[in-house]
Amino acid sequence: MDNKVIIIFIFLLLISTNANAFYFNTDRQKKIIGPLLTKASQINEIQNFSNAFGAAPNKPSDITDYLNGNSNEMLPVIGIDKLLFDSDTGMFHHDVSLIVDAIKQSVATKTEILFLIDEPLWTVRKSCLKNKHDACYDIENRYAATLSTMRVVGQLLRKHFPGSGVLHIESWAELVFQKNEFPNEKVIMLDEAEYLGFDCYGNFYSCGSEEYGYYSHLEYGSLVWDTMQDLELANPIGRKMFIVAGAFLAENYFSHPEEITHLVLIYTRLLDNVEMIGGLGIFLWGDFEENGTIFYGARSNEKVRDFINSTFKSRK
Repeated sequence: MDNKVIIIFIFLLLISTNANAFYFNTDRQKKIIGPLLTKASQINEIQNFSNAFGAAPNKPSDITDYLNGNSNEMLPVIGIDKLLFDSDTGMFHHDVSLIVDAIKQSVATKTEILFLIDEPLWTVRKSCLKNKHDACYDIENRYAATLSTMRVVGQLLRKHFPGSGVLHIESWAELVFQKNEFPNEKVIMLDEAEYLGFDCYGNFYSCGSEEYGYYSHLEYGSLVWDTMQDLELANPIGRKMFIVAGAFLAENYFSHPEEITHLVLIYTRLLDNVEMIGGLGIFLWGDFEENGTIFYGARSNEKVRDFINSTFKSRK
């Protein structure tokens, strides 16, 4: 083979390899499993059954605390949507400098991080309902600005932290709105995210609200799944679905531990039997209060806590 041809071949191979390296590796030996924590001190409590943990920091320094507490080097799934949201405009920005600084200030040596973008489209829609002009305009334009912003966010974070990626979890309510407005079109999801999913906390077969309707988790999941397939066909990066099981006691959500264990069991079977499902998040581990409602996480209920421990320990 001519030397010039060999050089061209190697150059093309490197381009292909580098392009794939920008994305998170979804072809993993084991699927991602872990609960959302409410304090960094809870990391050691889940090490027996988790290979990952979720965190929803309220400020950049919280990221540093979580990463410093990750002595067992589980995969960090760090929510960053709150840190990118501008409440004045009702829109997101792409300045990740504070997030980058918080990570670099930690003792973490691994750059493999999943950055969680939680319900971004629903957040913009709620801003529109509060008469934020930019948010309403973005919805009219099928979230063009939000999608563009999140592409830049992903590209910047992957550049700073090779091996990192993006997980997009969207609200079930947003999926319902989109299908009602455009019944013949696929739902919109972040097109550069390696993992896509939705959240709905309630009965697997009938989840939602009186205002927006009740549907099964499978119906919500099929909407995300169809979009994921189209995105993967257009730009193959190894996308997989990420499923989220509710695991907390709270009024109007889950009233009994048996409701939780039943839901977790169904989701576990989906995780084990569907190759294109790459991870399962458990919402949530610790307790917290929101809008006057107290959410009692899995660690507060012995039956739920023991069930999760025994169910996932062998899959870690």
